[in-house]
Amino acid sequence: MKLSIVIAVLESYEVVKRQILHFQKMQLPDDIEVIFVDDGSDPGIELSVIKNIYVIKSYDTRPWSQPCARNFGASKARGDYLLFTDIDHILSKEAILAAAEIGVMITSEDYDKMIFPRHWGVLTKEGDIDQSKQILFDYGLQLPVEVMRERGLHGGCHPNTFSIKADIFWRLDGYDERYCGRYGGDDVDFSKRYGHLCRKLHEVKPHIEGPRIWVYPDARRDKKQMLHSIRRKIGRVERVDPVCPDCELIYNKCVCYYPKELSENESV
Repeated sequence: MKLSIVIAVLESYEVVKRQILHFQKMQLPDDIEVIFVDDGSDPGIELSVIKNIYVIKSYDTRPWSQPCARNFGASKARGDYLLFTDIDHILSKEAILAAAEIGVMITSEDYDKMIFPRHWGVLTKEGDIDQSKQILFDYGLQLPVEVMRERGLHGGCHPNTFSIKADIFWRLDGYDERYCGRYGGDDVDFSKRYGHLCRKLHEVKPHIEGPRIWVYPDARRDKKQMLHSIRRKIGRVERVDPVCPDCELIYNKCVCYYPKELSENESV
């Protein structure tokens, strides 16, 4: 298996249906699989048998357990590369094939990590991408006209969506599950640890930018109420960054947090 796409999801049933239709319409090669990790949906997400598209359940009951769900999905994945994204992101076929190094080659040699520029878009009931401005506004897009004139529908990259070699993901011990139970910080944390391997230890190559993908307008303003929002359901969860038990510093600030190959005398 060349590539495993891992998507952690909580409820958001209609969007899951549209995503599955979208993946089916792309007619992806057989060595690409899609894994939806049902992160405690009630009722659970059900899926009939579809080739190379699976739903697995994490059975985690914490209010924010994406780090655990992503690690669980990665542990079941068979791909040499892992492509992580959120349910409100829509992958293009070009991005998937580039991540799998099939057809669309971004670099002449193997890459270690790939990120993707995002453009605003939504999926129709038929699983097709729609970028018409009225539809985007209907789904909650709030951009001043002058901003849209300047940058169009470009939404920028985000650390929650990337493709990475599976062995490097586990070299970093995956996502830090100490972020479970609190909202935010887990994606940035993983990105910083990868950056440390790249800049400090020179063990991996800098990330490269792949083809564009799409993202729904801000899920927190989800007018259609199709995307599960933990903030909308239980209010804003206070973010408390994990603290290292050895040096009592926030994990992304401490030396002990980084790979053991880091010299004791080398500053982070």
